[in-house]
Amino acid sequence: MKKSILLAACALPILTYGQFSESFDDYTSGDYICVVSDNFYPWTAGTEGTDGDAQVTDENAYESLNSLKLEQTAAAGGPADVLLDISKSEGNWSLTYQMYVEDGFSAYFNVQGTDIPGSEQPGSWQLNCQISPDGTTIVEGPWGAANPVNVPVGEWFEVRTVVDLDQGLSKFWLAGIEVAQFAYVGNFSSVNLFAYGDVTTNGFYYVDDVNLEISDVVLVGMDEVAASSFDFAPNPSNGLLQLSGVQQAQELVVLDLMGREVVRQRVDAGQQSVRFDLSEGVYLFGSANQSNFRKLVVRR
Repeated sequence: MKKSILLAACALPILTYGQFSESFDDYTSGDYICVVSDNFYPWTAGTEGTDGDAQVTDENAYESLNSLKLEQTAAAGGPADVLLDISKSEGNWSLTYQMYVEDGFSAYFNVQGTDIPGSEQPGSWQLNCQISPDGTTIVEGPWGAANPVNVPVGEWFEVRTVVDLDQGLSKFWLAGIEVAQFAYVGNFSSVNLFAYGDVTTNGFYYVDDVNLEISDVVLVGMDEVAASSFDFAPNPSNGLLQLSGVQQAQELVVLDLMGREVVRQRVDAGQQSVRFDLSEGVYLFGSANQSNFRKLVVRR
């Protein structure tokens, strides 16, 4: 039976406004979070109280007793794969939590905009965040990819997401750094905490002190972010890209995942293709005069 972390005297105002907090301190180390908390449920393929669930631990915590542990033990990721239930379709919301990436490991989580996670519906994958063992972090989504930032590894840092569903806008911070502001299409349904890493390194991280509250942040000035300057295909690519929507002459830039410029090429208005001589790998691609880069995969 799940145990509520809210006192009965506080339940009415909390439920009225849809806010909650979760510190994991009301539970016992080893408890499966989807069993004991009303704020979590398994990914579609998972089951409460099994390996697909995530466990509370007293091994590490942020100014408290317990935290939630996400450690990858399967080669394909997981098996721990849980969703923090947000379930908002209107309003302006702020979600914060503390995160700790274990030394020598990496981490991954995403934001879901549909009630069926991982669905093919538009708006399901709103944001993906992948943290490497050196702290290099790539944040991307259907809106593009943000410039890489660095977060501390081996110490706690804050993750914050503000979603204004009434305007269809979102802003994302890591360790106090504003990483991205982007158009948001869908609901603020859940955050997927998946025991996964950066493909080459296993994921191992902790989450603590989760807080969802009405946001006091007003998101403005999104016109240039919401509008995509051009599209490209295919992706993955062998280096030859077909372009559409190039409305003016500009310089296109390819960055590596550290944010370093790899190649730059000028295109004319209406140009429909461009070729880059790139080694196999994952890059960020976009216009030099915009900040919303998108992920480009090169395969030969």
